[in-house]
Amino acid sequence: MNLTKPVHAIVCNPVLEDCNKTNSISSDPTTYINSAIQTVISVFFIFGLIYFIFHFVLAGYHMISSQGDPKKYEASQKSLLYALFGIIIIFSIFAILRLVGTLFGIEGLGQLKINWPTL
Repeated sequence: MNLTKPVHAIVCNPVLEDCNKTNSISSDPTTYINSAIQTVISVFFIFGLIYFIFHFVLAGYHMISSQGDPKKYEASQKSLLYALFGIIIIFSIFAILRLVGTLFGIEGLGQLKINWPTL
């Protein structure tokens, strides 16, 4: 008497492929490269945002703790300004990559999107 049934499962990585599609991403190299490019750009974008948030908070802390010292206040203002310039550059790079992908018909960049981490 056999009490167990065989189970077949499909292992799916939602970062690299759409789990609802029937064809595998590994069978199409173009789709795999496009997905890998999007993943790498998304990772850099997320790390850039984390870096911005860290420096923004740190500059705000230094601004508050300057205790009226003009040199410390000015240094923290510059740090805050550089953090804002950095986030503007990150968004500009994202927009330029998407524009270049759309203009030249590069699928990996034309449909570029950020896969935000979720729980």
